[in-house]
Amino acid sequence: MTPNLVEKDDDGWYPQLRMHYYLTLGREFLTNRDTKRAASQLEAGENSIWKPDFNKGQLLPAVLLLEEVNLLQLLTPGERLRGSDEKMVEFKALALKHRHIIKNYLNVSISEKHTPIAIAQKLLAKIDLKLAYVGRLGKRENRECVYRFVAPDDQRDSIFGQWLNRDEVFQSELVSVSNNISTTTPVTDTTSLSISHNCSIDNPRTRSIKDASISPRPRFS
Repeated sequence: MTPNLVEKDDDGWYPQLRMHYYLTLGREFLTNRDTKRAASQLEAGENSIWKPDFNKGQLLPAVLLLEEVNLLQLLTPGERLRGSDEKMVEFKALALKHRHIIKNYLNVSISEKHTPIAIAQKLLAKIDLKLAYVGRLGKRENRECVYRFVAPDDQRDSIFGQWLNRDEVFQSELVSVSNNISTTTPVTDTTSLSISHNCSIDNPRTRSIKDASISPRPRFS
């Protein structure tokens, strides 16, 4: 890791980079990542999780929010964006619709007074990206600020490649273990077993997860 990356990490770059990765290349591995994180918290907390800690450790709700407002549509290199563009108006409407959930999961405040570009910059900052100012374009009586996305040259692609390789290896190992279990575990005939309708499984690990009052995914309506 270069000195520049170390400095950026000290400034809190890692959470932003991690969010960007799981929003894009690492999206298919996010559920496993969150599940593994929850299991580690359960183990560390002796089968109990403090709800704020659990929510803080889960990335899926935040990623779902960014997908819901279609943040990635703004990252087309070279495309010029104006606040009056139809897709920017729709983007602002979606962000306003979910502003309370966005505040809860992303800690970003959004209000009607914010322009579409301002909202975009706020949300893009969560993955350490931004729209670059091009200038005020158009006829004199109708000039408007124009922005465009410029891909950053900050070595994140190299880091994403390493993370992707890590996650693919981990996923492959999970599949291998699963296949091994399915081929070596004998099947038991349970047709002769009588199970009482009043019987319940009281597994400490399962009970602790219920007791943790884990919040579900954000609801979009």
